[in-house]
Amino acid sequence: MWIYRSPVGILKIVRQPDGTFGLCHNETVWEACDTPQAEADNVFCHVTGCDEWDSCPDAGPSDLSQWEYIPS
Repeated sequence: MWIYRSPVGILKIVRQPDGTFGLCHNETVWEACDTPQAEADNVFCHVTGCDEWDSCPDAGPSDLSQWEYIPS
């Protein structure tokens, strides 16, 4: 799991049961991508489907290396 402590709360990239990687905010998975890198890119581009994040002026991390990795 990867986390980013954003102004709207903690964003997480978590592996889903189907093997994809989903963006989780407030215990809701907003979307999923084939790779965690692709999910991190969607967060950076503010195209996640989570209106609270997508409308936030914070730029966020530019790639997955700037997220905090937490082994599960």
